[in-house]
Amino acid sequence: MTREHRPHLRPAGGEDPLCRLWQELPSLWRGPIIGPGIAEWASVTENRDGKIILTGLPDPFPAELAWMAHWQAQDGTRSSVLAINQLANIVRWAIRQGHPFPASIRAMDWETASALQGWFYATRWHRLPNKGVRGRLRALFRFARQALIVRCHEGAWWELDYWHPRCDPRIPLSAREPLANLGCSPGQITQPWVRSAVKWCLGTMLEAGTLRWTTVSQERLKCLHRFDTWLTECLENPAEVLGEPAKAAEQAAAFRRWVADPRNRMRGGTDQRHLGKPVHPRLVNDDLRAVAELFAFIAANRGEARTVLGASPWDRVSEVHAASWFGQVTRIPHSKAFNDEHYVDDHALAQIPAALPLLGLPRDQQMPITRGDGQQLMAGGMDDPQTMRMILLQILTGRRASEIRTCAFDCLSPVPDRALDAVEGEQIARFHYAQSKIDIAPDTILVDREVVEVIEEQQHWVRDRFPDLTPRFLFVQRTGNRRGDKPYASGTYNWMLREFSDLVQITDSKNRPVKLSHTHRFRHTKLTRLAELGLPVHVLQRYAGHATPTMTMHYIAAREEHAEQAFLATVKLKADGTRVQFSREDHDSMHLFDRADRFLPNGWCLLPPLQSCDKGNACLTCSVFATDESHHPALQRQLTETEELIARNSAAFEQRHGRSMPEDNVWLAQRRAEHAALTRLLAAMQDNPGRAVQGAGCGTAPAGPVPLTLDLTRHQRTQP
Repeated sequence: MTREHRPHLRPAGGEDPLCRLWQELPSLWRGPIIGPGIAEWASVTENRDGKIILTGLPDPFPAELAWMAHWQAQDGTRSSVLAINQLANIVRWAIRQGHPFPASIRAMDWETASALQGWFYATRWHRLPNKGVRGRLRALFRFARQALIVRCHEGAWWELDYWHPRCDPRIPLSAREPLANLGCSPGQITQPWVRSAVKWCLGTMLEAGTLRWTTVSQERLKCLHRFDTWLTECLENPAEVLGEPAKAAEQAAAFRRWVADPRNRMRGGTDQRHLGKPVHPRLVNDDLRAVAELFAFIAANRGEARTVLGASPWDRVSEVHAASWFGQVTRIPHSKAFNDEHYVDDHALAQIPAALPLLGLPRDQQMPITRGDGQQLMAGGMDDPQTMRMILLQILTGRRASEIRTCAFDCLSPVPDRALDAVEGEQIARFHYAQSKIDIAPDTILVDREVVEVIEEQQHWVRDRFPDLTPRFLFVQRTGNRRGDKPYASGTYNWMLREFSDLVQITDSKNRPVKLSHTHRFRHTKLTRLAELGLPVHVLQRYAGHATPTMTMHYIAAREEHAEQAFLATVKLKADGTRVQFSREDHDSMHLFDRADRFLPNGWCLLPPLQSCDKGNACLTCSVFATDESHHPALQRQLTETEELIARNSAAFEQRHGRSMPEDNVWLAQRRAEHAALTRLLAAMQDNPGRAVQGAGCGTAPAGPVPLTLDLTRHQRTQP
């Protein structure tokens, strides 16, 4: 193929869509030799000045490989020069040796390509390719080949067997899913009639906005894969699941028991660490709902189902099938009153910052660490400062892992001056995180200087690594990200934290291991600590980014230790001035009466919060004034100062007016009343050691709460 030559891509059904793609390629990318003349070619490829040579290949291989190389360059990864040249050599060698091979790259899956590569090395070099060589070729088939298949597919996007937004821009993403780096494979469902229905159902729900891509790719499709496995392994005829409606409940119950077995959920090389642990009822309910919603969707769209799916077992599905499967969803009992399962205590949190520098340390350096069991050792650096800062931001802010990992590069903004008045001398900024879960929830919080410094340090790191680019994300993918527009991969983040956690072995105060890869625990911990500081529920909800306060309260760990401390902090006195033992219900209600305007310099005002008082400074003679021994020095000092004040002002009055101050003098009468009230208060406290006293300054202390009627018009009347 030359640059002027149009490839012969005309199958019997019409023109091959690859012709259109080939014509859209820039002329320098059409081959048969790609590289010379292309601007910044050395930075575009993985092999510097290496050229892609496509001569001697049958159609449509040259056009396919040229388009894949160009797509890689546009995607921000580097064009796989070595892998493409090796695949071209394999095809040329197969032609020379008369060895069969697929008619195109689109028809050559990875298993076929890997087998051809093994045959090529065995026949030409008398050995098998090593792991690195196989990995290089696999990278070509992972994304570039899928993008080629997508561009040549003229049907609905959901008809394909593999879905990935990076390869297929037609997949709907919400505004808060700027870039989804996970794909899924509905084509792995083995029952054809189930596979076609799942594709149609999930594709339609995504386009309608009923489901999000994150939900479909990470949760829903996995549930339906388990349904397909159960059909294949447990039913002689899988179509029986849509048979007699009366048997639907029994079949749903059998599926519920099957998915509740951990062995049936750990298939295909998945993580085996949870094998043997009970499956949470919520996960079982998710599987049941996924199947029930699939049944309900097709039952509600019978006409469209016949058109899209054709004649199939779905012709027998009914609302009864869906209702029977929904009926197997169990009610999850409430958790126990005090649950700190997801809380990370101070003992564990103190160990984490000491070990975190190990994550950012270069691999050729070592540092001493102390593991949770007290063992000291020298550990090599893990050379991942991004993971170090991400987990630190999760601990400091309580954000979800995805909200930190995919937040924008310019995620800090100043706050109005009026918001800084409440925090003198503190550097406060607004942090815009990547809220990708709830559309109506807020996506900003105020953060302090410590969070700002971590973010600014990461920004400097990214600018140094990508000096000529404007990064889109604060945390970026380190490889295959030539343009700096891909976020740090979630799989890499989880893997790094697992490795780090296994090395440092953090433990809590009860000697239980704290797995740092379970980062959602830090969200529970942050919200619990804020709640223990007394933040109102609506403030906690706003900070957490939840749509309802009910969800926020699920994150609050009701720690027994904190409850006991709070009880002790409020064990002052009852309404009658006596000490009281608080129950849990009493403690919850105490917050309603924890009013700062009722704390006096020498005691407490027991006036109900909804009433107001016009007595001014006459608290000593008020029946709802209470005090205890903790205020004895202040009361004794006030008595002495009152005596001195009366003597001093009485002498001054007599010197000025030539006669003694009369006892009915308005000033002297008030001071005499205060003096008498203080004397009675101190005497009552002496007679009742260790007890608070109420209303002792106005005479006999009442035995219980004293009803008080306030005259709200007294201050408006004048004395005749």
